Amino acid sequence: MQQLYPKQEINANSAGNITGLAFYLDSSATIGDSSNWTVYLGHTTKTAFISGTDWIPASQLTQVFAGTVTNNNGKVEISFTTPFAYNNVDNLVIAAKENSQSIDINNFDEVFHVYDHIPNSTLYYKGDQMVIDPVSPPGGIRANYKSAITILGLTSSTTPACPFVVYPINNAQSIPLSPAIKWFPVSGADSYRVSIGTTPGGVDVINQQVVTTTDFSPSIPLNPGVNYYLRVTSVSAGVNSSACTDIAFKTVPPIPVNDACSGALLASSFPYTYTQNDAVSATNNAGNINVCSDAMNDGTWFKFIGDGSQYTIKATMPSGSTFDPQIGVYNGNCNNLVCVNTVDNGGGGTAETITIPTVAGTDYYINIGSYEETIDAPEDIFTITITKL
Repeated sequence: MQQLYPKQEINANSAGNITGLAFYLDSSATIGDSSNWTVYLGHTTKTAFISGTDWIPASQLTQVFAGTVTNNNGKVEISFTTPFAYNNVDNLVIAAKENSQSIDINNFDEVFHVYDHIPNSTLYYKGDQMVIDPVSPPGGIRANYKSAITILGLTSSTTPACPFVVYPINNAQSIPLSPAIKWFPVSGADSYRVSIGTTPGGVDVINQQVVTTTDFSPSIPLNPGVNYYLRVTSVSAGVNSSACTDIAFKTVPPIPVNDACSGALLASSFPYTYTQNDAVSATNNAGNINVCSDAMNDGTWFKFIGDGSQYTIKATMPSGSTFDPQIGVYNGNCNNLVCVNTVDNGGGGTAETITIPTVAGTDYYINIGSYEETIDAPEDIFTITITKL
C-alpha cells in the first residue's frame, strides 16, 4: 500500500528527521496475522495516483522499518532504526507491506482509522496467500481515503496548515462564474479565509472573507474569460496559516457572438474553417431544436448561401476531447427554420460529416451543438470546415 501526504498537510516548521509513525485502530482489533510489516518512505511530487499501476517505484523509496507491530490500546507505533530525512519541499509517500501469507478477518480500512482526502491518494493491493514484491507489484485499487497517522520527529509549524483546495484545481480553465469552491478541512482549524484577486496574491475581488465551512461560492458572479487567483487560509485560535499558495484559474469565456441563429457567422469563401474556442459558453437559447426528427441542443450557428453545388460540412474536435456534437442543417429563416438534414453518427470526440445539395440563392443555417435531445448539455471546442464539392 502506498499513501500520499502533501507537504501542506504535513505542515512541518522546517526540514527534519522523521523518526517513526503512529497508526490508529480500534483498541479491540486483532492484527496477529497482519503484524509482520515492512515500511518505506519517499519524496514525491504526486498528489494522486493516476491508475491502478501508478506505483511509485521501489527504487525511489527508503526502507525505514521491518519487524512485528502490535495493537497497543488502539495505536500501532513504529520507530525507525535510521531516521528519514524529510526535505519539507516535496510531498511524502508512506508505503507499507504486510509480509504474512495469512490475513486477519478484519480488513485494513475496517480496522485502521482512515479519513477522506484527495481522490486517489491511496493505492493498495489486498489478497490472501500472497506476499507482494514491491519491485514489481500487481495492479492495485485506488482509494479516496488514507490512514490517520502521526508523523514522529518533525517540528510542527507554529501556524495551522494551509487547506488543500479540491476545486478548482490549479490552472483550471472554463470555471463557472459562480464556482463552488471546495477544500479539505484542516485539523484544529475553527474557520477559513478566502481571497480572490485578478493578480497573484490579489484581494481586489474578495478580501479574506471569513468562512466556517469548507466550501464557498462568490455572492456576485465573476467576470467571463478572466484569470483569477484564489487563496484559502485556515485559522486556529486567531492564528492564520502562512505561505499558502494561490490557485490560478480562468472563468468560462463570454457567450459566443454566434450563440443565436440571428448571429450566425457567414461563410462566404470556401473551403471555410473556423475553430469555436468559446463553445462552452453557448446557451440553449429557447431550448432544444426539434425542427428535424432527430432533435439536438441549440449550440453555435453558421450560415452560407447556396449556389446549386453540393457542400460538405464537418465538425472535428481536438485530441482527447469528449464532446459529442451533432450537426443540424436548415434553410428558411431563423424564425421559421426548415430541416434539411442532421447527423450524429459518432460518440464523444468523434468527427461528424454531412453533405447536402443546395439551391442557388437559398440561405442555409448550420447548428453545431450537443447531441442531447431533451436536456441542455454543454458544448466544447470544435472546428467546422465547409467545403464546396
